[in-house]
Amino acid sequence: ATRFGWHAVEAAHRGDFGMMTALRGTDITMVPIAEAVTELKTVPVDRMDEAESVF
Repeated sequence: ATRFGWHAVEAAHRGDFGMMTALRGTDITMVPIAEAVTELKTVPVDRMDEAESVF
């Protein structure tokens, strides 16, 4: 979370609005928000089952 915040603040200082931080492997990169929302990303059912076992 700290790395995401740091990159977001740096992007704001550069004026990179309309961008968001993204994790690609172990690297944090900036991507256009439009790219991030082009398709609906859902949580797989098996992940939901895992989460339910915790709560």
